[in-house]
Amino acid sequence: MTTQLSYDYQRRRSYELVRPHVVVPGAPLVLVLHGFGDTPNAMRRYSGGSFDRYAERGIVVAYPNGIGREWNSARRAVMRSRSVKQIDDVGFLRALAGHLIDTWSLDPQRVFVVGFSLGGQMAIRLVCDAPGLLAGAALISSTLPAPENLVCSGGASVAVPVVTFHGTADPLAPWGGGTVGLRCSPRQRRVWFGKGPHLSAPATGRWFAERNGIEGAGTFEWIRTVAGWVGRTDYRAPGCEPVTGYTLVGGKHEIPGTRWRRLLPDTTVGGGLVASDVIAEFFGIGSETASSGTTD
Repeated sequence: MTTQLSYDYQRRRSYELVRPHVVVPGAPLVLVLHGFGDTPNAMRRYSGGSFDRYAERGIVVAYPNGIGREWNSARRAVMRSRSVKQIDDVGFLRALAGHLIDTWSLDPQRVFVVGFSLGGQMAIRLVCDAPGLLAGAALISSTLPAPENLVCSGGASVAVPVVTFHGTADPLAPWGGGTVGLRCSPRQRRVWFGKGPHLSAPATGRWFAERNGIEGAGTFEWIRTVAGWVGRTDYRAPGCEPVTGYTLVGGKHEIPGTRWRRLLPDTTVGGGLVASDVIAEFFGIGSETASSGTTD
């Protein structure tokens, strides 16, 4: 069941809610954040409706709308409008999550965020600046800003499980790090509309692992899919929240998995890997049911 709604936080903000017809008390909440210049509906199309299908598992999914189709994210560099840097998106997303938890009797200990591109940058900021809110974060085609380009509070950090997805042929956010911006190919040196330096995808994973108290190198393995190869790096340590990074060989600036028009696994995107399925398994939210609970 999909509904277009609004919520007042400093100003009226819109979002799309996808939920089971019957919401079981204690169900998890997943916030899905769109990229720059996009909308909740565009995010749903890009992901082929795969996150919508979380509702079939009893999960409530919210697609918030950024002001001016942007987010005041963890990146210091300005996207299109400097005024967006004055928007309290951390406060808005925290308040929206609280509103949905109260409205639908959701589990406040199972709030997760999925961010694509600039939405991933916003997810990074939530990890840093909204301690205690998230039970997990997923970053798609988004790497950590370099220290001089990073906006995060200096408050106490709370460890959060993190899973990342990044293509080796991403022309906007290079897998190997460097300036994020417009390129015709990943190796092109000249960048238009650059958004400052960023770490590589592997270094991003290591940063989150160290933040979670995990020392040492992660374990790596190749995964053969129906259409190509995916590398997976796992960071694990007793008593520490896990971090996993997926490297999609030949993957571009895209959401691995499905396409809206086909609604079937698209083997040309992400080597056949379906990000939404991997994220649900990583978060441990695949076994919910929608047999009884809160309805309209």
